[in-house]
Amino acid sequence: MANLSRKTGKLFLFISATALLLASCSESVAPTYKGSPVRIVATGSVNELEEAFYRHRYDIELLHQGVPPLIFESLPTEMSKIRSAARKKNLFVQTLLPMVLLANKEIAQERENLLGLRSQLAESQELDEEQLHLLTTLQHRYAVSGNPTAPETLAELQHRIDQVPAELALAQAANESAWGTSRFSRLGNNLFGEWTFIPGTGIIPEGRPEGATYEVRRFDTLYDSIRSYLRNLNTHSAYADFRRLRAEARQRGEVPSGVHLAEGLLQYSTRREAYVLALQNLIRQNNLQRFSRASLRQG
Repeated sequence: MANLSRKTGKLFLFISATALLLASCSESVAPTYKGSPVRIVATGSVNELEEAFYRHRYDIELLHQGVPPLIFESLPTEMSKIRSAARKKNLFVQTLLPMVLLANKEIAQERENLLGLRSQLAESQELDEEQLHLLTTLQHRYAVSGNPTAPETLAELQHRIDQVPAELALAQAANESAWGTSRFSRLGNNLFGEWTFIPGTGIIPEGRPEGATYEVRRFDTLYDSIRSYLRNLNTHSAYADFRRLRAEARQRGEVPSGVHLAEGLLQYSTRREAYVLALQNLIRQNNLQRFSRASLRQG
């Protein structure tokens, strides 16, 4: 993941889509969002965050105007002090939505690349060296073994390289981070409760069982956390049901629904069915379904 340098105060870095890609994850082969320059924003307070929204003409109630491509390094530490639950939730969702859309855009481009290569192979056209490198890079990134040009390998890659509904990503982030107020989201930009087993690289949970070695991962930016989460759902064996439900929806010609795909996340939490139900209720009660129609601003 990226080692984006931390800045203080208000910082707006204008970078191209390719530069963003290289900064955020060198394993990806996808050119990312093509549109307005992506801006990396450092905000130290809630007021600065709201000022950034205003400066970029970004209103969560005006999604038809498009979502500006913004990357926020972290959430304000004072999120837990916001008394209004509605304001806190809106700030949380408004901060994360551009990054979820950007990360999904990367995956959409990777999928388009894969489908093009698969079509070429189906027509008995050989891949050149650059195309084969692209394919093997995707294979490595999405943890698929075997001959890269074999039909079963290509089918599994297509199964894995797909987007996660924005409403589901937002719901899981809200659930796992308590709307951006949890210790791990504040200290480590960890929105989804991901673990690491490399000692000293994460945050030791309070009350960790004796003898346990896991830590909660630290991320340089919120965007790193979101990209890691998407990759986790698309590669880990625990979420095979999630990917199956998504592929079945695609085969029916449907846009995968976050409420429906949540049923494939039984193993995300020891709460299992109760966790799935909590995600579905969170989506419905906060009307997160509306963000399934959100798209990045073009220009």
